[in-house]
Amino acid sequence: MHDAFKLVAAGDAILNRRLRVFNEERFTSLVNLVRAADLSVVNLETLLHDFEGYPAATSGGTYMRSPPWVADELAWAGFDACAAATNHAFDYSHDGMIATMRELDRRAMSYAGLGESLTEARAPAYVDTPAGRCGLISACSTIVPGSAAGKHHPVTGGRPGIAPLRLETRYQLPEEALETLQSFSEDLGLEARKAERAELGFPIPGHDDDAFRLLNLAGNTHPAFETGDSFGVEQRADESDIEAFCDGIREANRQADWVVASLHAHEGVGGRFNDHSTPAFLESFARRCIDAGADAFVGHGPHVLRGIEVYHGAPIFYSLGNFLMQNETVEFVPPEMSQRYGLNDEAKPADVFDARIFDKDGNRTGFLGDSAFWESVLPVCTFDAGSGALEGVRLYPLDLGYEKPRSQRGRPMLASGATASEIVERLADLSAPYGTTIVAEDDHACVVV
Repeated sequence: MHDAFKLVAAGDAILNRRLRVFNEERFTSLVNLVRAADLSVVNLETLLHDFEGYPAATSGGTYMRSPPWVADELAWAGFDACAAATNHAFDYSHDGMIATMRELDRRAMSYAGLGESLTEARAPAYVDTPAGRCGLISACSTIVPGSAAGKHHPVTGGRPGIAPLRLETRYQLPEEALETLQSFSEDLGLEARKAERAELGFPIPGHDDDAFRLLNLAGNTHPAFETGDSFGVEQRADESDIEAFCDGIREANRQADWVVASLHAHEGVGGRFNDHSTPAFLESFARRCIDAGADAFVGHGPHVLRGIEVYHGAPIFYSLGNFLMQNETVEFVPPEMSQRYGLNDEAKPADVFDARIFDKDGNRTGFLGDSAFWESVLPVCTFDAGSGALEGVRLYPLDLGYEKPRSQRGRPMLASGATASEIVERLADLSAPYGTTIVAEDDHACVVV
């Protein structure tokens, strides 16, 4: 065993192009950091397939497809394991999931969060290293309908999918406003429809809790409203999913020396999405993972950085943003994506991404137009091998090429100068509410532990 254990964690990886052909010093130095760690993990936010499956009716955004050889590129860069539970896992239905698992298995690349059944999706993935055996467990809270894995049954089997952390949204209203909403529901005849459904044996889900549920005639999810001191939106994680995830951490602790917990979450505070805010359910979930025995918690999903917390001596990265972001060079997209941006079915992928990214005046818009989307950090965490104590966290700012053309941006380089300073300052501000101090060094920053 080594005297120390070194962990590298990276954010979202959407890769469609070769990595090993590049040799810029700021890129090769980054790759060397990944390779030098005992365990390097990354979030695989794409699918590996050759269009064998069928595009799903809905997608998490871009319909993700990467050539299967991108797994070889990630391994070349030094990554040992992937978190694979994401909102894009169902972009090409179950066939896309199965193809992705097949390609990772062929390359002996460990992955967690995706499986042929719920049991497999929730199971830890393991990596053996000279510094000890490592376990990775992964889940996703941004769940596209149909993407969650199903329990195995002796006759019917299971269902391929991701390990879910299901959320319920609760809307808080002042008492008078809630009474008005209930009156509207009565006048619309929705209360009568709810009663009729219950008599037929189809009560709406959640009908037996304390919240008022507004009947949604177009779906199976019915918004929950409750009395509050003011108007507000809160998302709560399903307790059974939390406990199942923590059970996986406890299992991994019995089988491995080091355990990393990973969650893909696009949700922000108050119903926000893809922003720097960290919702209460994510904070609580991350801390429970550490309490269950995880040595580190790695968050990703919103494509921007969120704060860092050191909780009971363990690092929590609420979001590491993007590590590789090449979603603009997906080779083909189905008509559903073209239609989303008002284009006809014959639109080329370049047409679709132009419509998504640029306004009528040619200016970048939306979250892809935010420079923070193209900036990140690579944390290098060092633990004492004997005690398991966290000894240090170094943060290396990353620049994904915001100003570069589509054909070049999305590949990370070690940031320098003003860009590096701005990334560190932003992350320090985001981390300050957790009592975390980040100090800038020559080419990196350090978390005070």
